[in-house]
Amino acid sequence: MKKNLLFNIFLLTFLFLVYGCTNNQKSKSQDNNTTQATGDSTKNMKTGTFYADTENSKIEWIGKKPTGSHNGNIKIQKGFISTDENGNIIQGEFIFDMNTINCTDLEGKKKESIEGHLKDSDFFDTSKHPTASFVISKEEKGTIFGTLTIKGISQEISFNYNYISDLQLEAEILVDRTLFDIKYKSKSVFPDLGDHFINDYFKIILNPIIFK
Repeated sequence: MKKNLLFNIFLLTFLFLVYGCTNNQKSKSQDNNTTQATGDSTKNMKTGTFYADTENSKIEWIGKKPTGSHNGNIKIQKGFISTDENGNIIQGEFIFDMNTINCTDLEGKKKESIEGHLKDSDFFDTSKHPTASFVISKEEKGTIFGTLTIKGISQEISFNYNYISDLQLEAEILVDRTLFDIKYKSKSVFPDLGDHFINDYFKIILNPIIFK
């Protein structure tokens, strides 16, 4: 009797473990398939070379600090992307007109003041560096890799993107300004600033880039 009882307990335990392991494997497989599908869903661009619509494309920026934030936009001077026969991006380049930096959350003298400050040597020094650029090196599964150049300094960056339609894409890009020698009120550079600092990271929002 005891032998039968022990055998039954052993059998139930074995079946429980097998069932649990099988379910875990199925769950992991579904998660992987979902991730793969999400990455592939962005690849629906036409084949060819397409040029940025500089008038209708929108590039927004957001800079933050403990007491608030400022936001605005900037213009593309020119840009293009090329895709292969499967619609994957294989190359591209964008030039940004840094003298078009515009602050949209302020008006009057405050607006003029912050725009002037962003253009001076504390920030983008547009008199010496009137343009910035981004050169695409490759695209993989919904992620773009390339070289961002600001103030003559180049850094490798990557970011995820999505197609809104066949010739429109959107993305949000976080940029560490200190990598481009923009150190004004950076707490990582000047740790004694207390709460009087500006975040190292600012956000660029492509909303959207339109091609033609």
